[in-house]
Amino acid sequence: MKLPILASRILVHLKELPYRSRATLVFWFGAALVGLVAVLLAKAAEWAFLGFQHLFSMWHWWPLVVLPLGGMAIRWLMSKLGEGAEGSGIPQAMAAIDLAENPPEAERLLSLRIAGIKFLGIVLGAGSGFVLGREGPTVQIGASIMYACRRFLPLADPVFQRQLILAGGAAGISAAFNTPLAGIVFAFEELARSVETETSGKLIGSVILAGIVSLALIGDYTYFGRIRVPDFEYTILPPLFLVAITAGLIGGLFSWLCVHQARWLPPGVLRWRSAHPYWFIALCGLAIALCGLILPIYGSGADETSRAIGGQGPLVWYYLPLKFVSLLATFLTGLPGGIFAPSLALGAGVGSWFTPLFSQAIEIKLMAIGMVAMLAAVTRAPITSAIIMIEMTDGHAMVISTLAAAMVASSVARIYRTNLYHDLAAGILKQMAVSSGSKH
Repeated sequence: MKLPILASRILVHLKELPYRSRATLVFWFGAALVGLVAVLLAKAAEWAFLGFQHLFSMWHWWPLVVLPLGGMAIRWLMSKLGEGAEGSGIPQAMAAIDLAENPPEAERLLSLRIAGIKFLGIVLGAGSGFVLGREGPTVQIGASIMYACRRFLPLADPVFQRQLILAGGAAGISAAFNTPLAGIVFAFEELARSVETETSGKLIGSVILAGIVSLALIGDYTYFGRIRVPDFEYTILPPLFLVAITAGLIGGLFSWLCVHQARWLPPGVLRWRSAHPYWFIALCGLAIALCGLILPIYGSGADETSRAIGGQGPLVWYYLPLKFVSLLATFLTGLPGGIFAPSLALGAGVGSWFTPLFSQAIEIKLMAIGMVAMLAAVTRAPITSAIIMIEMTDGHAMVISTLAAAMVASSVARIYRTNLYHDLAAGILKQMAVSSGSKH
């Protein structure tokens, strides 16, 4: 039977079902598709970065060429096909929730076209050596796929459309990290500002189904392996506070720099970036390449972080500043890329700073505390950060330490009065309102 005929028959049968049954099937189908795409993105980005590493091992100067040229190529692709695919993807999903009642506007942020370009941009960015993660982009890709599924229900109301976006984002983060609980908590803590009565059941079902698809394809795994640390003792509190406060200050600063670029970048640089975006991206790529020639800080940082908390020793002291500068430079380019995994790598660097001051027995624990503290400081989502860390490392022996570090770091980061994703989403909505007004 030909595919178009099969598809039309499926649609006919769907229309014959009660609305509630159709809605459930739409959620199931969308969630399974999100899980599949998340796995494909993970594998494609991994292979692309392995290709970059192989070429880097052959030609030490390779990053000096591929980062500027790769960044310019991704920018060109986005200018032609991918408007709306820039940046992390989480602020776009959050902004789209507010626009769910206006599909033409929401589709400027969530669509299958944007999902496709986002996918390609992440793979090309990883293959070029940019410091980026794929987890935040998977949220936008997942939300785009689920939002597109509303077409199976022509009479879907705004509440249902918001539920689709929420479930897609949660399924995306769950499948990307293999952290189902974190996916659910992330949707409630970050994406949803108000949760309708029936959202939770659909959300949990979508996360579970996306996780099942991911597990079926790549098996059960923990993102950073399984860490082995001592159980909680009160002696951990002094180093915990030191690491968490430091991570809170650094992570909060990173968020502030990302949100308030006009307040610290010289006006001349801002004007030049606007007039010459390709050259600006090339210079950012060159800066990342130079940092990487001092110490390989390319990519998300998952590999070096995994080795560090796997017992191969702490990171060198200058890993953190080089990774910080490279992550910030990547963000300034506006290219597709997330900050979840790189933030965790920054946190491992913070923990490594303090390992010489304390017993070697808690070396891994300090790096793990730094990871969750940094993620909580950058995202201002302490509960999500704690659960992600626990699920990613099978770190159930660290539940109390992880939660405490996340809460301390998030509280310290408040001094900057910046909430990264919410502020960026507000900026997107403001920019869209201005552009819509200028058209009229």
